Amino acid sequence: MKGFDQQTLHDLEFNQIREWLAAFSIGDTAKKRLENLVPNNDFDAIEFELLRLNEFKRIRVEGESFPALDFEELLAEIKAGIERGNAVLQQEGFVRITRASELFNHIIHFFDKRSQDFPNLFALLNQVYFTRELIEAIEKVFDRRGQIKDDASPELFVIRQQIAKLRNQINRNFDKEMRRYLKEGLLGDTKEAFINERRVLTVQSSHKRKVGGMVVGSSKTGSLTFIEPAINIPLNNELEMSLDDERKEIFRILQELTRDIAHQLPLIEAYQSLLTEFDFINSKTKLALDLNANLPGIVRNTRIELIDAFHPILWKTNKSLGKVTLPQSLILDPNNRMLVISGPNAGGKSITLKTIGLLQIMLQAGLLIPVHENSKFCFFQQVLTDIGDNQSIENELSTYSYRLKRMKYFLKIANRRTLLLLDEFGTGSDPELGGALAEVFFEELYNRKSYGVITTHYANIKLKADRLPNAVNGCMLFNTETLEPLYRFSIGQPGSSFTF
Repeated sequence: MKGFDQQTLHDLEFNQIREWLAAFSIGDTAKKRLENLVPNNDFDAIEFELLRLNEFKRIRVEGESFPALDFEELLAEIKAGIERGNAVLQQEGFVRITRASELFNHIIHFFDKRSQDFPNLFALLNQVYFTRELIEAIEKVFDRRGQIKDDASPELFVIRQQIAKLRNQINRNFDKEMRRYLKEGLLGDTKEAFINERRVLTVQSSHKRKVGGMVVGSSKTGSLTFIEPAINIPLNNELEMSLDDERKEIFRILQELTRDIAHQLPLIEAYQSLLTEFDFINSKTKLALDLNANLPGIVRNTRIELIDAFHPILWKTNKSLGKVTLPQSLILDPNNRMLVISGPNAGGKSITLKTIGLLQIMLQAGLLIPVHENSKFCFFQQVLTDIGDNQSIENELSTYSYRLKRMKYFLKIANRRTLLLLDEFGTGSDPELGGALAEVFFEELYNRKSYGVITTHYANIKLKADRLPNAVNGCMLFNTETLEPLYRFSIGQPGSSFTF
């Protein structure tokens, strides 16, 4: 996606967000979408996704009785099976179709009196409609346990009656033979076993010639011989033929049912599409609830107003350790669009910068974010980062060479809809030369009317921010008495690095 290069996503640890999302998914289709989720710069599409997601969050938070998303996907094999004229869906496929149809009937019923409350979610249902046609067609063949009914066809009813009769006779004969040979002391301790789905006697090998029937195997030690009683051999053979008749009749029934529902293929395809879409939205909702995330106000002019914003990864990490995370609040607008943050090492400069960046790309990936709902966000065409030591051994790039290459790229594409996040701006070379070059880059990016958050220790960058009308200094606060960082941000003045 233009403007959201892989390095930016890597620098801001967006992959951790994707991993959390994928863990919430039910089916593989939504999971793959979430694993490959990227920010978007189609502003209308993002806003629609966010509004829809916020509606689903409201349903969950307000305790609405939305149907449980308990489903199996209608896989491509089902579609392929329906489309081929002589193909047959498997039993599991019909069960999945029934459950999907029942689920969407419940969802449609849920929205019957709520379409005005949740209009964006309701709009998803334009391809489906309430119907029992599919369910009733399948229920003529299948029972509630997903098994084919005995009376699915007259022929099957007769075949299964014959099978039941044969099995009863086989079992009566077997029990009679087992009692006789047990009384004669010819059987082993286990008395019987199943070989190839047939009941056989477990006979002591020394007495095997005293038992009438067919030898079908022996134990590993050879002390026992498995014998099918002679009286049951023709009955078992007849049973095998009847079972084969049953398989053929079931195939014919399923083939006919497949043809009967083939005209419903567009509806079944819509079920598959919407199952995965609701799975996708539900996973996002679960993450939003997990992070206490909200939908901020979306503005079309370029403005970011963070109120009580948390870095989600830091917040979850600290929560697991029982530590408190302090929220951040700041504003970027046309009058203060380039923010230079200075202050003590380990005082939170980088976290503040990463918080802004990660929340921005999460929002543009259609995710709710951990900020106060009165916060305001716009959308950017691209978010670009230069964070940390990206020295590449493979490409033989030093830190400074990498940063020069990255800056060249920024100067090529930056515009008024670009958000730049530059950590330790200008470092990696001689301090005087690095500071001078950083100042030139800063001024050039400023002239592009880009938005940016820059962390630095360079005094000349702080001074430049003070002189430029649409740039502003900010600092991370430091307790001069205890000599400890406070991890709180203050706008309006630069801060000392407190090196000593």
